[in-house]
Amino acid sequence: MIQDLRFAFRQLWKSPSFTIAAVAMLALGIGVNTAIFSLVNAMIFQPPAYKQPAEIVQLFLQHKKDVQNFRAFSYPTYCDVRDQNTVFSGLLAHDDVVVGIGEKENARRGLVDIVSSNYFLVLGMSPAYGRPFLPEEEKPGGERVAIVSHSYWQKHSRDPSLLGRAIRINGRTFTIVGIMPEGFTGTGSIFSPEAWLPLGVYDEIMSGKGGVRSRALTDRGNDRLLVIGRLKPGITAAAARPALQSLAGNLEGAFPVEQKDQTLMTAPLHKFASSSEPVEPDPIPMIGALLAGMAGVVLLVACLNLANMLLARGTARRKEIAIRLALGGGRGRIVRQLLTEGFVLAALGGICGLLLGLWSSDLLVASLRKISPVDIVWVSGPDPMLLGATLCFCVVGTICFALGPALKLSRAAVIEDLKQQAGEDAPRPRRKFLPRNPLVVVQIAFALALVTAAALFIRAAGKAAAVETGLHARNMFLVEIDASLGGVDQKRARELYRIAGEKFSALPGVQHAGIAAMIPFGNALVKTVLRAGVLPAPDDKPATAAEGRTFTPFWNSVGADYFAAVGLRMLRGRAFTPAEASQPGGPAVAIIDEILAKNLWPEGDALGQHIQFRVRENAPPEIADDSSGEIRRGEPIEIIGIVPATKNRLFGAERDGSVYLPFSRGFRNDVFFFVKFASLPPGSESSAADLLRRTVQSVDPSLTILELRTFQKHLDSNRQLWLIRVGAALFSIFGGLALGLAVIGVYGVKAYSVARRTREIGIRMALGAQGKTVQWMILREGFAMVAAGLALGLLLALGTGKILSIILYQVSSTDPFAFAIAPGLLMAAALLATWLPARRATKISPMEALRIE
Repeated sequence: MIQDLRFAFRQLWKSPSFTIAAVAMLALGIGVNTAIFSLVNAMIFQPPAYKQPAEIVQLFLQHKKDVQNFRAFSYPTYCDVRDQNTVFSGLLAHDDVVVGIGEKENARRGLVDIVSSNYFLVLGMSPAYGRPFLPEEEKPGGERVAIVSHSYWQKHSRDPSLLGRAIRINGRTFTIVGIMPEGFTGTGSIFSPEAWLPLGVYDEIMSGKGGVRSRALTDRGNDRLLVIGRLKPGITAAAARPALQSLAGNLEGAFPVEQKDQTLMTAPLHKFASSSEPVEPDPIPMIGALLAGMAGVVLLVACLNLANMLLARGTARRKEIAIRLALGGGRGRIVRQLLTEGFVLAALGGICGLLLGLWSSDLLVASLRKISPVDIVWVSGPDPMLLGATLCFCVVGTICFALGPALKLSRAAVIEDLKQQAGEDAPRPRRKFLPRNPLVVVQIAFALALVTAAALFIRAAGKAAAVETGLHARNMFLVEIDASLGGVDQKRARELYRIAGEKFSALPGVQHAGIAAMIPFGNALVKTVLRAGVLPAPDDKPATAAEGRTFTPFWNSVGADYFAAVGLRMLRGRAFTPAEASQPGGPAVAIIDEILAKNLWPEGDALGQHIQFRVRENAPPEIADDSSGEIRRGEPIEIIGIVPATKNRLFGAERDGSVYLPFSRGFRNDVFFFVKFASLPPGSESSAADLLRRTVQSVDPSLTILELRTFQKHLDSNRQLWLIRVGAALFSIFGGLALGLAVIGVYGVKAYSVARRTREIGIRMALGAQGKTVQWMILREGFAMVAAGLALGLLLALGTGKILSIILYQVSSTDPFAFAIAPGLLMAAALLATWLPARRATKISPMEALRIE
């Protein structure tokens, strides 16, 4: 092998142009696969950071009669299950909460996880520095302590003295007692809280979030906690079911009201979603497999191209190989030498591809970090898994591009090859049913499939970017503020928001300034509504709204000027008055969109009717703050207006319409001001943003602006559109690489064909053939090769489009534009690559061609 390696390096050193071209092609093919594998590995294959993840399951409270109805746990219920169960070695409880981190004047939004004291023990983890939480810190009123993530420690320069320092959360001071190890993200993956807090501070953190006063942690009706357990060794989820059902029965007997008809069930813990109910099947593995498949096609096209190059290069080595065979060299020895040369090329390409893959995957994650409000933990750099995958790509690539040429060249006809003149190709039999140059035909077919996929994604990205939300976003700024992040109470926050709205409206050039709790393509909440006064029995399944059927529209609370600011006209009825929008004790009124109006009163007029939010069976009464004015479940709400429907997200079926409440009756701390300018000349956006920023600071210096941008920029930066754009970019890269490689393959084959047929072309022209005739002969052969590739590629493109249809946005899998542009582009490029050698053939001088030896 050492001798083979030395010989391989000498051969490649003698042909630097070939070596550079081959390594570049392999680097692109392997680099794309390395980058995709690093992402797929992190999202799918890489195990969670906690120990023995196979033993970890999530526990759910499920309604016995309505199996689609799930609830989270209250702290007392969690304690009962934790202390009485016989199947778990440990049970933890937690709740993810968005908080303000930092001092009042520079507080920023961040994610913390409020957890039980045994959280880290159940997960089998412990802080890298410091200590875990103590049992007494779980009790309400416990000491304010925090354990921070490794990335938070990194942001503070890995200062070892961070332990014992203070961290400000929602205006309160917490002492850092621990730092988690690198890569730990809690119960999820990739997305990580910045800090973990004990349940003892739950009441302090949750106070003032929303309009309804938060229930105490010890209230059995406060079902906010998610529960995760570690099964005892040898116990499976199926074996634990009878014991859990028996435990649920005991709890129902002890608490017949709170736990009525509730049973316990388990499900695998999702890597990315935290929910009180089992999540639907995860599409990430399918998307990962699709991306890996497309990246594999790029590597295959590169290998096919390189195989053609090796076959062409091998023509010049036939006499060398024939001499080695004539001198007694075995065929296996020849194949081994040629495979060694191929592996050296693959290894060089793999090294370059690994660097390219790491750079591109880091670049992709960096673009996601810009739009993600949650800390993303991504450990860059090669790891054993990635190095092993890259080595596999090198081996597979070697087999794909080197084995076929090696077997073909080692099958040399010794006598014919020894007689053959330099530059000529010995005739070889070819099966009639195969097209000429089948490797190039396959390259063209795969390239067409990828270019078509790229065209489909580009079409989807264009449609998603131009999506009609129903709101008039022109000349509109979006200002997001959350007063609670600076420790401001609800009463003071209401006053600050009122002053801010008045100051925004009074700015020069501003037409309207409306406040809202929710925003399209941003945060979204839903409410379950039904006709007021209709109370179906618990076992009933009403089919119509008149019978009590419920609907789940998007929910929003808005100010009096909101609809004018966003350009939503009233179809019927009226908008909220300033008194309704600002006074907590105002009437219970609502504005709904035409979709919800049609759902609730399909044959009548919804205007003037009453709706209510559904009261869950056996739900404890809400504890309303006297000053909050929050509309409670079961309270009749009069419909005073109907507006057009708006779009709130790209993917998934739209909800059953939208319902809007006055901001006074649906207060939220995190709010959005929609500031509509009469005009925004080009270049004036920056000055307008500065004006809005100064206005907020003039209201109260403690107010922190979480987002300040035009509404159109908000739409352009939403995560769903980011996914589509990333898909379009990836498939464009895949398609572009495959197209380039396929065109190079066509050009290389035809250029080589013209070169080795120089004598033939010279004879034809000496006998009177015209240049156009020779040119057409070469073009006709190239056209037949391209046509065969396009025919096969269209079949592959149809199958690829069918697979992609489930993740494309409003684009058919057989979109005429994509299926016209992609073949046209590939045909034009391939024919150009054929025309260049054909044109060169017409320049051949017959006298010079006949003198070639």
